[in-house]
Amino acid sequence: MNQREYRDRQQFESEARQQLSELRIVRQSTPESGFQYGYLARLIDDRELALIEDAAVRAATRAAHRQVYWKSLRLLRRDVNRMMVNRRKLMDARQEWRFESLVSDTARVWRLIWTLRIAGVAHGAHVPLLVAQAGEACTELRRLMSVTSAPAIHAA
Repeated sequence: MNQREYRDRQQFESEARQQLSELRIVRQSTPESGFQYGYLARLIDDRELALIEDAAVRAATRAAHRQVYWKSLRLLRRDVNRMMVNRRKLMDARQEWRFESLVSDTARVWRLIWTLRIAGVAHGAHVPLLVAQAGEACTELRRLMSVTSAPAIHAA
């Protein structure tokens, strides 16, 4: 890649990031807002990108979406790990072990995260078949994390 191509690519990426920030896909959340990752399915849904006429800007925006998606998925996994550890600590402190619900919720949460991972891989391969499943996974994770994420679980 020569200097001019590199500069053009940097300019396209800059324009794509500007457009992404103007879409306000990622909102600042408050601790009371609960689930913070509802935008994940939107990041791999390319229907909005069809409105961008310039193919280079569209590709750069798609690449920026992909980067944000994978970073957000890593953060979601981190938050789920913390939540589950805190939940076990809380159960231990209260001596109220509910193994069935703990195992069931853990398995369900990780299945949903793997659904999001597979949807991200499919998006990278330009196979938009799993966008609906990613949206359903986000909805289910929101429900599960609000049920299992009482403030005591996060603060334990």
